[in-house]
Amino acid sequence: MKRYIVLMIFLLLFFPVKAVMAYEYTLGVSLSLSEEYNDNIFLEHSDRKSDFITYLSPGLDFSLKSINSELRLGYSPAFSYYSSHNELNSTAHRFTANGIFKLSERLSFTLTDTFVKSSELRDIRTVPDIGPITERIERTLHTIGGSISHSLRDNLSCTLGASYSDAKEPGFSEVKSYSGNMGLNYRRSERTTLSANARYVKYDYNLASDATGQDYTLGVTYRITPTLTVRATGGATNTKIEDTGGSDTGFVGGVDFTKTFEKGEAALSYRQSVIAGVENAEPLRTQTASLSLRRPITNKIAAAVSASYSKFESVKRTNVDTDEISFGADLTYNLRPWAGLALSYSYVNSDDKLIDRGGYYNHIILLTLRLSYSRRL
Repeated sequence: MKRYIVLMIFLLLFFPVKAVMAYEYTLGVSLSLSEEYNDNIFLEHSDRKSDFITYLSPGLDFSLKSINSELRLGYSPAFSYYSSHNELNSTAHRFTANGIFKLSERLSFTLTDTFVKSSELRDIRTVPDIGPITERIERTLHTIGGSISHSLRDNLSCTLGASYSDAKEPGFSEVKSYSGNMGLNYRRSERTTLSANARYVKYDYNLASDATGQDYTLGVTYRITPTLTVRATGGATNTKIEDTGGSDTGFVGGVDFTKTFEKGEAALSYRQSVIAGVENAEPLRTQTASLSLRRPITNKIAAAVSASYSKFESVKRTNVDTDEISFGADLTYNLRPWAGLALSYSYVNSDDKLIDRGGYYNHIILLTLRLSYSRRL
């Protein structure tokens, strides 16, 4: 917890002491109570075990705003209680910190910090780019990222960024990654924006050889109609395994379509990239196609559906070859401005192409009551 106290002090240094009275302070509290049915809690291929799980999660949020800056801090523990497998009862932790600072008319700085410690699948799956999940285990995931954006002209800006990530499975594996990136964005017209980006990343594995990666991409964002936007990126990625010196060059990029309706919105995307591969201690090439649709039914009720297909493969070796299909649907009902109900269903099918009994499928039904309250101080 010391690291977060240090981070908070660091962020507050960006706020001039003399202007304290000009800031807006907001404190929020929340409580989430959920009941889940999970038909495969151990992610087994055949010997499937089901259970009912109760989750209790209080939360605390704090924000500090001014004309030129904003700081948000949030912490929420989650207590899990299993009906038939008490040995799995646990406490998860999530901490987030986000700071946006406008240093001048043309210069801004953004800093984010996210910490997650959990053995619950729904907590881990919310963290991007960790690879396929094949077993339930307590994991600690910590990411820090920062970027500086400078407007060279009204239609031209450059960005410099860096990030650090640490993923641990206590007693098993750990991977740290360090990355830096730079990019240019040129707004050619009200409908078209062009971009060029470069990124360097180093993967530090404690159980396997380290690796490095370099990405070089070009992109375009085009507003086809007032309600339809497409963004496409593409380029080359080179991954090098340090112990063997072997390298692999492939495609990195993707395309996103976003459509807004009078009520609701839809998104269709495809992406290919190289990620750390937390469980497998090696870089993985990943391809993901996804579709999502959200639409309000009434002023208080909204529905959403999503589906995705992902493929994970080892960059140089044949240790990983996994396909994953997922589907989700949820229905939310706002009882009051401070209270809401949500009913959701999710399905995951993981197909291991190398190990016959390595795959699994999992159905989860979740009912959640959320209460929240915030007040300016």
